Amino acid sequence: MRRDHRSFFPPKRKLLRWLAVVGMCAVGLLLLYSVTAGSRRRHDQIRSDPDFARAVNAPQRRTNIYRKNFVKQMMQHAWINYATYAWGHNELRPNSKSGYGGSNFGEAMLGLTIVDSLDTLYLMGLHKELENATDWIKTKFNIRNAISTMSVFEANIRLLGGFLSIHALTGQKVFIEKAIDVANQLLPAFNSPNGFPWSLIEINSAQGFLYTWLGSDCVFLADVGTLHLEFAYLSEITGHPVYLNKVEKVRDLLKHAKSLEGLYPNLVDINNNNGSKCSHGVSVSVGAFGDSFYEYLSKAWLQSAGTDIEAKEMFYPAMDALEGHLLQTSASGLKYFAKLEESRALSHKMEHLACFIGGLYALSAKDSKNPTHYMQLAKDLTYTCRLSYNSTFTGLGPELFKFNEDGNPTPLVGDSRQYSLRPEVIESYYYLWKTTGDEQYRGWAWDAAQAIEKNCRTENGYTGIADVDAPNAASDNVQQSYFMAETLKYLYLIFLDVDPVPLDTWVFNTEAHPLPVIGSQPFKDAFRAWRGIEFSDQHGLVRQKESGSDRLLVEEKNHLPEYILGNSSVCDQRSPISLFFLLFLLLLIHRFNDDVL
Repeated sequence: MRRDHRSFFPPKRKLLRWLAVVGMCAVGLLLLYSVTAGSRRRHDQIRSDPDFARAVNAPQRRTNIYRKNFVKQMMQHAWINYATYAWGHNELRPNSKSGYGGSNFGEAMLGLTIVDSLDTLYLMGLHKELENATDWIKTKFNIRNAISTMSVFEANIRLLGGFLSIHALTGQKVFIEKAIDVANQLLPAFNSPNGFPWSLIEINSAQGFLYTWLGSDCVFLADVGTLHLEFAYLSEITGHPVYLNKVEKVRDLLKHAKSLEGLYPNLVDINNNNGSKCSHGVSVSVGAFGDSFYEYLSKAWLQSAGTDIEAKEMFYPAMDALEGHLLQTSASGLKYFAKLEESRALSHKMEHLACFIGGLYALSAKDSKNPTHYMQLAKDLTYTCRLSYNSTFTGLGPELFKFNEDGNPTPLVGDSRQYSLRPEVIESYYYLWKTTGDEQYRGWAWDAAQAIEKNCRTENGYTGIADVDAPNAASDNVQQSYFMAETLKYLYLIFLDVDPVPLDTWVFNTEAHPLPVIGSQPFKDAFRAWRGIEFSDQHGLVRQKESGSDRLLVEEKNHLPEYILGNSSVCDQRSPISLFFLLFLLLLIHRFNDDVL
């Protein structure tokens, strides 16, 4: 016989009854959350590598925490002032409290600083700032707002790279959608006589152009050779080979561009189907015009998880050739890379841009034939660049430096004495720290951070300075977007004891946007977040014919693939499970009340 609920539950136990109901609700909600979370990670959940946590003493750990928070405050100062005075513009002019278009992107309001900063905001845990940035991307960003020509190289590394990276970190589909749109608008740049991308593109007319001051047939080696990471990754994620096909054609051409000595010229011919060197102005260097071509060969090998054999077979011989012809030793024993001029004479100067090379040697050492040699060069070259900072009044390195009679770095005259918030020296510190664990590289990075804070911080942001060897040097009134994408990101990451983007599963593009290694867990997470299916070895490289949830349909229109987000016949697999748990919870509560009331 059923008992009267009043005799079963005396008044004094009513509180316990409702606590039981609340407890079951809480358990049900936790189960619901755990299932619906899927592959999308919240902004405060950062992937970490527990093996990277190094055994440091308590005072050192406290020091690192202070320093990373100091860098985080630098980012906040840069971001708040950009948001206040230049929101939606490409960059900030701190002194004039206004927006700046910049020559690489024209005057269009593409929010370059916003896109370039997304992954930095995420990694630093700046949730509110990231939320505001994401809202702007969703509602305002449109690559078609570019009303003049833009650099294909810069659009690729900053916009496409930025969107791909933040999608991999968060799983939010809006970012991969924007990435696809940017990439599609860049595809017409490859419609050149031989398949090399034009240096510039006008988005609305889909027309490509060259820099007029270079001549009628020349493109930079770095411009055409710094697209592979982003385009190959996009093909892997979407399952469409069009992007990979474009950059593989470029690589095929570049294989024929090297000289008999194995050197690649800084300028290549866009009209020649053999991808040969340009007819004039040919030089060889690891600085401007050539630098990231070598970087992307090594990183394509790493990004592919060791399957892109061609990239490896191009990279290491190229470095051997550079060492044989350009590597020099100063009178004081410092290692540096000179520049081989068209006259075949060596210019014994080194650019700040070339100071990434120490980090590249450190990153590439483990797969070289002589890892010890590579690591020693990495240390020697980074030390040279370190001295280029130590030798100046401000403690910051110049755009270009030479070696004095004693064989030590010294700034040149004129514009080469400026510092434009560049990251390359700090980038090498980061890679040397990651590969050696030597605390001195953290110390050097801290010195650089303090020098930037002292000499480049203004009331309304950060600016470059005109002369690194002068007190109270004039500022250039530009807060570069790469300062937040690269310089501050490397500074922040170097002071972390647990790494959120370990180098065995992530590869940084040349704008410091981390992209997952193909087949790694971060890649699988990004793959599932976009395509709604699990990645497996069957997919291989762009062999998946159907993308599953939110299927991408390809239409040919004026020879330009247009990707349409269609309704998938495959429903979100998490929705039925979520509904089941919700119904189960309601039935459980109802049954409980029937039994006890």
